Amino acid sequence: MLKAPIPGLVKTRLAAAVGEEAALGAYVAMARNVLAAASASGLPTAVWYAPAGERALMEDFCGPGATLFPQAEGDLGARMADAFARTFVAGAGAALLVGGDLPLLDGPLLARGAALLGEAEGVLGPALDGGYYAVGFTREGYVPEVFADMPWSGPEVFSRTRERLARAGRRTALLPELPDCDTVDDLRRLAREPWRSRLAGTPFGAFLAARTGDPFDRDPDNRLSVP
Repeated sequence: MLKAPIPGLVKTRLAAAVGEEAALGAYVAMARNVLAAASASGLPTAVWYAPAGERALMEDFCGPGATLFPQAEGDLGARMADAFARTFVAGAGAALLVGGDLPLLDGPLLARGAALLGEAEGVLGPALDGGYYAVGFTREGYVPEVFADMPWSGPEVFSRTRERLARAGRRTALLPELPDCDTVDDLRRLAREPWRSRLAGTPFGAFLAARTGDPFDRDPDNRLSVP
């Protein structure tokens, strides 16, 4: 799920600290990491984008041949539920949904999530902030209720989702816990080890290098400079 790379639309909490231009740069870089991960995974990929009227911009951003679908109206839960429902109606036996703000996502991690859906009915990738960065279901194991009345962006999203899946009797596999990037503290964390080395050679790694002025991250106490 991606938002169109428009200033003021993406990463608003981050923009409050670093400005809209820097927040847009961060989002573009991390979204390119996610798109590269999807390509490297070898899995069939669709991009669910918002706003719905920005298809031309998304075609340009995602590149030729990208499979694009506009997101539904409503809150995050409604949009995710719609993406799963439409994917299953189209014939998919399983689906894994990720956001565009996970710079540490890579092809092997996506492939692992897909493989876990061969063993369990659901999969979750917990984020350090208490949310999740990935959610997946088999068609038979899909539970749309996990997306209803959820306090999105809160610290209990992962735990509540896992509880709902357990109550529904679904076997749920877990991916490794990772940080996402919503705030300036998240950005600073990613600019330090152990994450910085893992981002080397990626678009988001290049973004961090430009912001820190130290592409090799020689200083273990390096901090992202912000206005």
